[in-house]
Amino acid sequence: MAEAVTFQALASSEYVLSTAENFVLYVLLEATAGGGAGGGGSRLPLNLGIVLDRSGSMYDERRLEFVIEAVKFLAQNVAPDDKVAVVAFADKAQVILQPDQIHDAAAVKRALDDIDLLEIGGGTQMALGMRAAIDEVKKNLAANRLNRVLVLTDGQTYEETACIDLANQNREQMSFSAMGVGVEFNEKLLMRVAQDSHGKYHFIGDPAEIPGIFEDELQGLRAVSVRNGRIDATLAQGVQVREAFRASPEIYTLGAPLVGEDRKVSYEIGDLEAGLPGSVLLTLVLPPRKPGPVRIGQATFHFEIPGAGERSVNSDITVEYTLDRTLMSKRNGRVMNMVDQVSIAKLQARAEEELKSGNVDRATRLLSNAIQGSQRMGNIKATQALSGLMDQVKKTQTLGTRAAKTTLLQAQAVVRKTQMLDPEALKDLQKGE
Repeated sequence: MAEAVTFQALASSEYVLSTAENFVLYVLLEATAGGGAGGGGSRLPLNLGIVLDRSGSMYDERRLEFVIEAVKFLAQNVAPDDKVAVVAFADKAQVILQPDQIHDAAAVKRALDDIDLLEIGGGTQMALGMRAAIDEVKKNLAANRLNRVLVLTDGQTYEETACIDLANQNREQMSFSAMGVGVEFNEKLLMRVAQDSHGKYHFIGDPAEIPGIFEDELQGLRAVSVRNGRIDATLAQGVQVREAFRASPEIYTLGAPLVGEDRKVSYEIGDLEAGLPGSVLLTLVLPPRKPGPVRIGQATFHFEIPGAGERSVNSDITVEYTLDRTLMSKRNGRVMNMVDQVSIAKLQARAEEELKSGNVDRATRLLSNAIQGSQRMGNIKATQALSGLMDQVKKTQTLGTRAAKTTLLQAQAVVRKTQMLDPEALKDLQKGE
């Protein structure tokens, strides 16, 4: 019988130079769920709240039409035990489908046909829509259900702080996925809402992509087999965390946590889809030691198997201290591949900040370095997205144009998504360099 979860702690190098004062070591903590949904192959029923922007701008580029098509797809593909509520918002929020009505074809058709007639204004109050969806999800909240709110918007919302607060206040009970359409929305807000609650962020450049994104979300939820994952690491005396990044399935910073007296750090990674790794990349700084093997830390992955309760699995983080400098060139290819992907995301983010400060030359240098990195890795999508962004920056010297903002959002979305390697490439990297 296949294991429910595999968990490993991989160091960028097996060897650490004994005489180095501040030796930098990368450690990849990675959990992968096996088997089908629900651990034993059974599908977990869904409990969803769909939040749809029906502000005036949603009539541009047929956006609302594609949203309606996406909701129809959901209605046609839910299982009898699924609960899906639909909320429309503008200046006000209104529940247009109660959780059980998703199974009533006539009710679905009526709600979607009448969405134009709703008297909810034409502005963008996303927090009101989120709050209404949260209330609907809570009606059927259960540990044996996948509880998620899906938010779709195309504009800047009022009360952005309220949106973040709602996601954080309810993150223990449900996750939030956020979808931004066009270029007028605040991508930083949607990214924050998604990553704080362990949901997903989607940039939708073409409204025709909306139904496909809803389908991807549904497939991902169907594939969840491990719930509420958390990685704890206990580090040896003297070992410090310089930086931490979520490394898969999306890349974003987790900050630089202070290591307390108990020498522990902890990272929540949420639900895992079968076969899709959930990982954290740590940049550690190691003190000098005498030559010999050393356990510099122990990592534990805590998780829940629906119907089987809480479990955990441990993995030691070990290295060999040595005086032999020639061993320093031996690197773990799997870890270094992830380090490179994170580095590209960091370069893109730094370039964006430089552009906002008016430092165009510095921004283009950073983008050039990111492009070179993506080319070395053979990441064609990232290379194309970053090259498109640099072309726009050179042409306009700003992010103020619609074309420049579109290429920025595309680049952000591409470098944020972890490049998953095919099995053969993964085997080659795991052999080390």
